[in-house]
Amino acid sequence: MNATLHTAPEQQRPVLHKLIDELPDDELGLVERLLARLEMDRLWKDVRAGFTQDWEAGRYERLDEIIREVRNDLKRAA
Repeated sequence: MNATLHTAPEQQRPVLHKLIDELPDDELGLVERLLARLEMDRLWKDVRAGFTQDWEAGRYERLDEIIREVRNDLKRAA
């Protein structure tokens, strides 16, 4: 397995595919959860970067005020 740590991605893919194909069925769920977590972390990083850019661009200047208004509206409706 150490060979995959120091090779180029185009060489790693077939090795990883082979390893996954050879996994016992009871370990596939773990690999699926791991890959889902990696994807979630990558997507969250992208979303967070977008929010940071929007915040720096001043797109949320009124956010506190809007949240306060919505909370007041909800209290009145309750």
